[in-house]
Amino acid sequence: MLVLLASALCLPLTLAAGTRAGSGGYLNDASESARAERVLENDFRTGNSQLLLVLHADRNVGDVDARSVGRRLTAEVARAGGVVYARSWWGTGDARLRSADGRTALVQVRLRGSDAQVERRAGELADRFTGSRPPFRIAATGRGVVDADLAERSRRELVRAELVSMPLLALVLYLAFGSLMAAAIPLAVGVLCITGTQAVLYGLTGVMQVSVFAPNLATALGLGLAIDYSIIMISRFREEREAGLAPSDAARAVSRTTGRTVLCSAATVALSLSALLLVPLPFLRSLGAASVAVVVLACAVVLTFVPLVLRLFGRHLEFGRLRPRRPSTAAGGAWHKGIGMVLRRPATVFLASTGVLVLLALPFLRVQWGLIDERWLPAGAPVRAEAEEVRRAFPLAVGSTPLVLLPSVRPDAPESARLAADLSRDPRVEFVSGPGGTYRDGVPEHGRNTRAAASGTYAQPPTLAHRPAVATPPVHGTWFQVVTRLDPSSPAAQDLVRDIRSHTATGPLMVAGETAVLLDILHTLRDAAVRSAVIICAATGVLIAFFTRSLFIPLKALLTNLLSMTAGFGAMVLLFQEGRLAHWLGGTATGATDPLLPMLMFCIVFGVSMDYELFIVARIREEYLIHGDNRRAVATGLVRTGRVVTASSIALVAAMAPLVASSVTVMQLLGTVLVIGVLVDATVVRCLLVPSAMTLAGRGNWWLPFRPDRRSAARPSPAGETA
Repeated sequence: MLVLLASALCLPLTLAAGTRAGSGGYLNDASESARAERVLENDFRTGNSQLLLVLHADRNVGDVDARSVGRRLTAEVARAGGVVYARSWWGTGDARLRSADGRTALVQVRLRGSDAQVERRAGELADRFTGSRPPFRIAATGRGVVDADLAERSRRELVRAELVSMPLLALVLYLAFGSLMAAAIPLAVGVLCITGTQAVLYGLTGVMQVSVFAPNLATALGLGLAIDYSIIMISRFREEREAGLAPSDAARAVSRTTGRTVLCSAATVALSLSALLLVPLPFLRSLGAASVAVVVLACAVVLTFVPLVLRLFGRHLEFGRLRPRRPSTAAGGAWHKGIGMVLRRPATVFLASTGVLVLLALPFLRVQWGLIDERWLPAGAPVRAEAEEVRRAFPLAVGSTPLVLLPSVRPDAPESARLAADLSRDPRVEFVSGPGGTYRDGVPEHGRNTRAAASGTYAQPPTLAHRPAVATPPVHGTWFQVVTRLDPSSPAAQDLVRDIRSHTATGPLMVAGETAVLLDILHTLRDAAVRSAVIICAATGVLIAFFTRSLFIPLKALLTNLLSMTAGFGAMVLLFQEGRLAHWLGGTATGATDPLLPMLMFCIVFGVSMDYELFIVARIREEYLIHGDNRRAVATGLVRTGRVVTASSIALVAAMAPLVASSVTVMQLLGTVLVIGVLVDATVVRCLLVPSAMTLAGRGNWWLPFRPDRRSAARPSPAGETA
């Protein structure tokens, strides 16, 4: 009853948290491209457009009636709130904004505000201006509309994901435990964690920019971990009951033994995810904050709710059983035979499993970095179809267009003309345009310059409500558009931006645009990734060393966890960038991998891998302290935990399954990589790599250089006692 009441109270927060989240947050505000964009928008009232209105006509857009409607529409868009400029062929004469057949035209719109405000405003303007306006049929696309579509799809699928995952988890838990009562407890914990997650996310939206993908990811992660920890505690409770303890004593033993493992595991997962907080990108920071908060919440709920329920209803744990239960300590079975094979040939198993994981990682060597665009939407999405048509019909309008800002050079200065001429000679560049004119192949094109374009650009007048930050152009400074046909995410476009940034003949310059944003993100991630990895690995290693009283096990855990992520990283490229799985999920190859996703996946999979590592190693060490035989401890510990690890991994996969079935490729990728990572970790790593490594290490598993080996002096401890 309390679970249902808590769920009902937090249900409104599910929708509220989703509507307050946004799809942006990919750029560091202190980066060069972000600073350049702010100057271009505030001082020059320019910048790359975030909204494209596509006007389709059954006649030439230069006809008198079409020209009149096009001019009025452009002016109307420019007067809308939050618009920096609206630019079209009818006002500028820019041939890039009219298709080759003359039947389609673009209206480029630049919007003011944060990522969330741009996304929301783009959606509002798209709803307002799309439709039929004779002689035009108007559609909308552009980064702002794509982000708005991604956000809306993510919000719609959050509730559906919960409705799908709960029945699936109920089936998995019943098959794992064989009784209704035992299966109901983890489900109740999962419901509590889901509702608590929504409250946490709602609170985070009040203090920071939260990604629209955070509710889906945090819900799946929190649900999976809560059920994972519950399965471990209930399985241990059954063992204590089989040893003859009363329900209250068994619940206390579970809190004393498995409870400590759960607490250490949650701390390790939270530490791993906290690496995202060290990256100065709002997207990763919001996902990191949400994930850390959810892990802490899941741990708190499990450690308080599960022992209480077991104490009160432990005698009825087997209620609803339809088949006889096999004792937890029973020998034999597939796990016993499999572990025997590993222990007989540990070196062979270690080398073979390591080789398999390395092979699974090889596709990641072909990674191509790029930002999320319309290709990450479903194949039949209207916004995507329109964007693909625009790419074909207007290659120069939507290609790579770096914006070069010269903050200390006047438009009429010789240095300005010299730089424009130099850039236009580059074979990768179609032409260079700016307030000082248009240059092609190093030669100015008089009469076809952006003075005319600027005079024909409909810009919103500086009214009291929407006054630009700088009403008049500054005395110093100028800018250029470097127009190319290159895809913004292509290596050639990245090389072009690097070459422009290295151009120092005219003094300091800054480059904005989509390609510049991508390069700045990569630079930020390179700096933050090394720092975060060192801090998190050191902190996690110390925590595990303290928990296991070993130096070898933390080192082995860090190395095996790194190997466990290789399959997921290879899957990013093979299944999504190259599209081997995209057709089955309703999409197509993305052509590039967003650079933010590998770091996000690294932190999540690393933490979940540590979860299984600690659970298994804690049980092996417990057995080792009883009799001092390392090989026997490895075998017994894995047999005792094998079925539980299998059930936990399947439950975690079931919790992540709705992400795989999402219509948004970002969520599909997150879900698929998590599922692959969990399955590989629970099979190849935990069943083969870890036992073979611990068998080869022998007594070295438990060695500490600064403390004598007290194993021989240790007295056999009672069953169930954890060091």
